[in-house]
Formats: sequence, structure tokens, C-alpha cells
Amino acid sequence: MAVVNLNNAELQKLMRDEPGLLLLDVRTSQEYFGLGHIPGSRLLPIHELPGQLASLNPAQKIVVICEHGVRSHDASQYLLYNGFQQVCQLTAGMAEWNGPRAFSSE
Repeated sequence: MAVVNLNNAELQKLMRDEPGLLLLDVRTSQEYFGLGHIPGSRLLPIHELPGQLASLNPAQKIVVICEHGVRSHDASQYLLYNGFQQVCQLTAGMAEWNGPRAFSSE
């Protein structure tokens, strides 16, 4: 099984079509709040991921997000390695995201 790479349009369509989708933002809290995040996304910095695997559902479809696509790639591979079944990543990250963006906690 491989990570599915998504562009902006594909992620926006997925967000419309799959209400149970988990958007997992693996950036730092400073990036998440300071640079903005996709509304409804969950902040889980990549360095905290190993200790928080039990808080995630391995059967849920997850889209991993970071700033440029590097950390999301690493986190996605880690999730797959640990038995997660439906893992996607926003390839270009938030740096090129053109959809809705929030700057405060939700």
C-alpha cells in the first residue's frame, strides 16, 4: 500500500465528499496558528506522532499536511508502517494551499 499524493483540488473534493476524513497537520503549533491551517484540521506535531498513535483510528482515511510536503511525507510513511490503511498527503503543503485557511483554534 502506498501514500496517495493529493493536490489542492483533489483535497478540496475529498473534503466535500468524505465528511469522516481526518486532516492531520504535523507542523509546529507556531506554524499551525501563525501561518494558518485548514479549518477542521487536527494539530499533531510530527515529533509527537509516535506517542499519539493510539489516539488515531488506523481504519480512518487520513490526510497528512505540513508546510511544504516533507514532514507530511515522513509522517505518512510512518503511519503506513504502523498499520494505517488509508493515508494521503497534501503534496505541496500549506505553502501552496489555496483553500480555506483559519488562524485561531477551533
